[in-house]
Amino acid sequence: MTSDGGFSDSGSHDFDFELAVNGRRNNARRLTLGHPKTKGQLSRIVNRVPEVMVKVSGGGKTAQHVSAHLDYITRNGKLDAVTEQGDIVSGKDDVRDLADEWNLEAGANQGKNRQAFNIVLSMPAGTDPQKLFTAAQNFAREQFWGKHQYLMVLHTPETDPHKDAPPHPHVHLVVKAEGIENKKARLYIRKATLEKWRGSFAEQLRAQGVEANATPRDIRGQTKKAKSPAIYFSEKSGKSSVLRSKFEEARQDLTRGESEPKPWETAILNRRRAVVRTFLSAADELRKEGDIPLATAVERYVEELPRPDTERHQIKRALATHVQQQRAKQGKERESEPDARQKSHPTNDPNKDR
Repeated sequence: MTSDGGFSDSGSHDFDFELAVNGRRNNARRLTLGHPKTKGQLSRIVNRVPEVMVKVSGGGKTAQHVSAHLDYITRNGKLDAVTEQGDIVSGKDDVRDLADEWNLEAGANQGKNRQAFNIVLSMPAGTDPQKLFTAAQNFAREQFWGKHQYLMVLHTPETDPHKDAPPHPHVHLVVKAEGIENKKARLYIRKATLEKWRGSFAEQLRAQGVEANATPRDIRGQTKKAKSPAIYFSEKSGKSSVLRSKFEEARQDLTRGESEPKPWETAILNRRRAVVRTFLSAADELRKEGDIPLATAVERYVEELPRPDTERHQIKRALATHVQQQRAKQGKERESEPDARQKSHPTNDPNKDR
């Protein structure tokens, strides 16, 4: 075992570079660095082009839930929305009419199956909102047109009336789960689906002249998964039992000494090593091809990758720092106690009253 953050140095992990570069698992062609698309994607990765975000933030299981979400994303009709037919939905009455048109009450298994999915498409602050919205419209048309009804709304810091409007432009996309032609052809969203959507949305943004990329988080040096909205808000409000259990586990680890690495921590370190090996191999191939600038950029990218980390280790470091600070505080208080006692009980000085 190593002391390197609790991670194991043993083991190996296969790494799919095609997935890393192109965001595809199935029917992937072999990596050919001479191919312009592959080299372009590799260049975007090492030059840290802004990453797209495609997130499923939930979805209503009843007609009432979906209708409430439509009100929410349109800010009760204050923001215009666009349907899959390109129709503008403006005002609260239009939003209600659209919900009626979707006939969600007739959806199968009300309260059990999702009647619609809430999807968020976003880019960092500073991205052109209109280009973002055009790319989102083209993405939605490519993925859902003729198969599912949908509604989308653009939120920007300037137009969103919400008091806590985020600083980055983003699009809320609500997709009806039931199919248009075949109600049984329901929409199902899996991890591979999100990978595909991220790649598609990034391509649509680039078609609008917006630099965008869609790379798995471990290729970017990120080892922590994004939290679900439910977990995020429960932790933010201090009501997360999961977070409390993590702190208790970390406290016990610190009390007992360094614990054995968790299986997923071993996998994280092994995958990082595979990422590094593959990028360095790509740099060698690029040098052989004569593309020295890109090879150098790849090598610099590998050198700058942050150390693998997990939430468990972050919690342990925070607890260790807190303990050290408390001990230092107590030490200072003990050092000041003699001075305090001396002031309270001064020595008898025969010359004091002279």
